[in-house]
Amino acid sequence: MTTVQALQDEIRAFVDERDWSRFHAPRNLAAAISVEAAELLDIFKWSSGRESVDKHLAQIRDEVADVMIYCLSLCNQVGIDAADAIQAKVAKNAERYPVAKYKGRWR
Repeated sequence: MTTVQALQDEIRAFVDERDWSRFHAPRNLAAAISVEAAELLDIFKWSSGRESVDKHLAQIRDEVADVMIYCLSLCNQVGIDAADAIQAKVAKNAERYPVAKYKGRWR
C-alpha cells in the first residue's frame, strides 16, 4: 500500500527533476486544480452518471489523478502534510455532521 506521504514525495521528486517548482506558485496550482476538476466534470456532461462511468472509466481515472497530483503539489508548495490535513478535516466533518442527525440525509 502506498501512503499519501509517499505520493507527496513522488510528486515532489517529479516536479524537482523537471525544475517546475518555479511555475508552481500556489495560485497557479489552485487554478490547475480547478481546470482539472472541470475536465472531470465534463465527462459527466449530459449523462445520468453511471453510463459515463462505464464508458469513460480510464478517462475518469486520469482526471482524478490530475486533480490529486495538483493537490499534492499544492501541499508540497505550502508545506501541508496532505494525510494530516485530510484526517483533521474528516474529524471536523464528523463533529459537524453527526451520524445520528445526518445518516441518509445530505442537509
